[in-house]
Amino acid sequence: MDYKINHLSTVEKEIEVSFSAEEVQAQFKQEYSQLSHSVNIKGFRPGKAPLNVLKQFYGKNVKADVEHHFISEGMQEAVLKEKLRLATNPEIFDETELTETGAFTFKLKAEVFPEIDIELKPFEHDFTPIKYDDTMLENELEAIKAKFIEYKESEDALSAEKDRLVISFVGKIDGKEVENTAGKDVTVIVGDGKFVPDFEKALYGHKKGDSFTADVKFPEDYRSKELAGKTVQFTIDVTKVEKCENAPELTDEFLAGKEGYPDTVAELKEQIKKNIENYLNDISMQGKKSIAIETYVKEYEFEVPPSFMLNEKNARIDDYKREFKAEEVPAEELAKIEDDAKFAIKRYIILNTLADKLDITVTDKDVDIAFAQEAMQYGLPAEFANKLREYAGEERINAKKYEIKEQKVLDKMVEKMIFTEKAPEKADDKKAE
Repeated sequence: MDYKINHLSTVEKEIEVSFSAEEVQAQFKQEYSQLSHSVNIKGFRPGKAPLNVLKQFYGKNVKADVEHHFISEGMQEAVLKEKLRLATNPEIFDETELTETGAFTFKLKAEVFPEIDIELKPFEHDFTPIKYDDTMLENELEAIKAKFIEYKESEDALSAEKDRLVISFVGKIDGKEVENTAGKDVTVIVGDGKFVPDFEKALYGHKKGDSFTADVKFPEDYRSKELAGKTVQFTIDVTKVEKCENAPELTDEFLAGKEGYPDTVAELKEQIKKNIENYLNDISMQGKKSIAIETYVKEYEFEVPPSFMLNEKNARIDDYKREFKAEEVPAEELAKIEDDAKFAIKRYIILNTLADKLDITVTDKDVDIAFAQEAMQYGLPAEFANKLREYAGEERINAKKYEIKEQKVLDKMVEKMIFTEKAPEKADDKKAE
C-alpha cells in the first residue's frame, strides 16, 4: 500500500491511497481460499469447489468484501501514520474499478481537529464575586417561615400581604397576546416579589370569582428585553382567595422537634449561612471557569472543521426557529448564532486538546461521586446514586465522563489564572455610563 496526502487546510486533508496489482491479486486469492472452506455447494465436498464455481456463486460478494478491506485498511493506516484526529467520517471518492488483476486506488477527504500549540498560562482577568450578606440569610429565614403559614379560604377581597390567591391571566399589547405573559391556576403570595409591583397592586380589593383587567408597567430593567419598560394589559380571573391565619415566628420552641431542622434558631442560622456561602463559592467558581475558557478561546485563533461548524450552526438555527416560531432567522441573530457556534466548537477543541496534554483521566470513583451529587440535587438519599448509575445507560455515563473531564480541565485553567477582585458597579455608576 502507498498513499499521498494533500493538506487542503489545517482542518481538511485529501489522501490518495493505492494498492498494487499484486496486493489486489493476493487479497482476492485469500478471500476465495477462506470462502471455499466455509460454504457448501451442492455436488462438491467442502474446500473442493473449483474457483470458477465460487466466482459464479459468490463473485459479487467477494469483490465487495475485498473493496471494503482495502478502503478500511488504507484509511486506517494513512490516518494512523499521519496522526490525524478525525472530526468527521472521511468521504470516499474517485475509486478506480476493482478487478482481480489491476491496481486499486481511491481518494478520501477528511476533516480533522486542528493541531494547536496550547498550554496553561497565567492569564490575568478581573473578577467580581458575589459576597455573602445578612439579607440573604433573612430571605431564607422568611422562606422557611412561609412554609409554616396557615391559610384559610375566604370569600372576602384580598387586603393584606402574605395572603394568597389562585389566578389565571393573560397579557396583551394592542389586543395581541404577548408571549410568556399567560398563566393558568397560578398561586400568588402577595408581597413575595415574584411578580412585578404593578401586577401585585392590581390584585388588591378583588375576591373569588372576580374577572378584571389591569394595565401593568414592567420595570425598565426587567429581565426580558421584550417586556422591559412596556405596559401590558392583563385580563385576570380570581379562582380562590386565602387569608393568612397564622404566620409563626422562628423560635427555639417552634423549631424543637421539627423534622429536617435543627433545634435552635442559632443552629439554623449557622446552617443556612454555611449553605449560602457554599452556594456562592460554587457560583464564583463557575464564573471563573467561564472567564477562563472565554479567555483561551479569544487568545487562540485557529480553523474549525467546516462540517462541525455547519452542524452546530444549523442546530442552533433550528432551536431559534422552534423557540420563536419563526420561518427565517434575522440577519443580526444569524450573525450571533454563527459566533456562538464557533465559540462552542473552539471551546470543545481547546478543552480536549488540553485534556490530552495534561493526561486528564476520569475514574469510576469520579463517576460515582458525580451520580451521588446528582442524587443529592434530587433530594434522594446517597444510596440512590448506584441506582441512578445502573439505569443511566452507556450513552449517559459516557456523557457524564466527558463532563467530568471538561470540569477537570477547567479547574486546571482556573488554578493557573490570576484573578484580580473587582468591586461590583454601583447603580449610579451604571447610569452615568
